[in-house]
Amino acid sequence: MANARALDKRRRSIRNIRKITRTMELIATARFKKAMDRATAATDYTARIARLVADLAASGLEVSHPLLESRSETKNAVLLVLTANRGLCGGYNGNVMRVATRHRVEMQEAGM
Repeated sequence: MANARALDKRRRSIRNIRKITRTMELIATARFKKAMDRATAATDYTARIARLVADLAASGLEVSHPLLESRSETKNAVLLVLTANRGLCGGYNGNVMRVATRHRVEMQEAGM
């Protein structure tokens, strides 16, 4: 009989874990949708900025700024890595760090 009680307790535990998991999935889905909406809104903004820069470049105005000068070779480079500081992001931070490490190695091999 103790074995039957243990099985019932285990079933209840599994049921509760399943409920918690579903709730976490719903929260993650809502956050993902919100992030996608923000990204879509940012795409419009980015396209507008790109169009503005293209129009300025096509206008033929002479702009003199040190950051806009073309350089023959790149001596230094900075790799800015941003990761999440919140939960429910899965392997996002690990993937970001893996890609950043790969880019850092490529930059070092290129002498930057």
